[in-house]
Amino acid sequence: MKKINADKMLIVDLYSGEYAKKYIGHEDLNLDKNSIDGDFYGYCPPWDGVVISKLGATRNMEYIDNITIVYVRKKKGSNNREIIAFCLNARVFKHPQSGIDLNRFIDKDGDIKVATYSIKSDNMYDLRNRFNKFEIKIKDYNNYMFRRQRFYGGKYPELDKKIIYYLEDILDNKDLLDNDDSEEQEEIQMSEPANAQEIQDSAKKPLCIVRGNHGEIIAKNSKITKSALIASKYSCAINLTHKTFITKNGVPYMEGHHLIPCTVTNSQYFWQKFKKNIDCFENIVCLCPNCHREVHYGNWDGKSEKIKVMLKRQEDKLKSIGISITEKDLLSLYKQ
Repeated sequence: MKKINADKMLIVDLYSGEYAKKYIGHEDLNLDKNSIDGDFYGYCPPWDGVVISKLGATRNMEYIDNITIVYVRKKKGSNNREIIAFCLNARVFKHPQSGIDLNRFIDKDGDIKVATYSIKSDNMYDLRNRFNKFEIKIKDYNNYMFRRQRFYGGKYPELDKKIIYYLEDILDNKDLLDNDDSEEQEEIQMSEPANAQEIQDSAKKPLCIVRGNHGEIIAKNSKITKSALIASKYSCAINLTHKTFITKNGVPYMEGHHLIPCTVTNSQYFWQKFKKNIDCFENIVCLCPNCHREVHYGNWDGKSEKIKVMLKRQEDKLKSIGISITEKDLLSLYKQ
């Protein structure tokens, strides 16, 4: 993995300016994939253009490439900031660019305006639904550090190190990040269950690899996961006594989790070794939201014990379709 360079890092504050409190701002588009070309375009206030020389650009350059953009916003009830997204290898422009050919518009009470941008990237790591967000404690550095809605890497060296460590840790575990998507869980809740034949064939179906926000991911079948939740009678596989709220469908809210993490790397390995698709009924367990989050984001002692419990519950089901995995090998997949 390519290391992040503090000298080529720009930290951008979203949704906190006076303008954003009153109006729909250009920055509302910063984290949205553009519908025309699939890229991400970031806004910085045009009255205070990005000083790209601070990112390594020479005087005659109109833009600079390979910049890491870190987006933050105010933490609720605090002046501190949380990292909510970042992108790698972005292009940052000296002057605001017109988005008219890219369909970037803002409707303010019928007044249509073209949204300009200063940042362009073909990737975005969206952390808004992440539970353990990195927090920048303003008082530890400078109460006015976001007065211009951004600062450059190198201004706060100790903070740079902490941010880079956090981002690189996410990149090291990016498959798990893709694997735990709130939109995916919402789709599962709304989905119809699979029929008996679809369930039986789920482990035999060839892999479906698509491009996500962070790169290639496995396109999962929400109907299979919904069927696994129904089969479990909406009971948490870690502890059957764990309770949650009742959904509008009249059942306890539970989430589907792939015991063998359904990453591209893992999926290709198990397909090649066993000719099995791990996005299958036998590999999906039902978890309450709290246990699910701990499996993804908890400390190792807690999450490893839960992984062991899940394997004991699912081991026979996996063997029934020809997949064999040891406790040691499974745990190693969560440590990657």
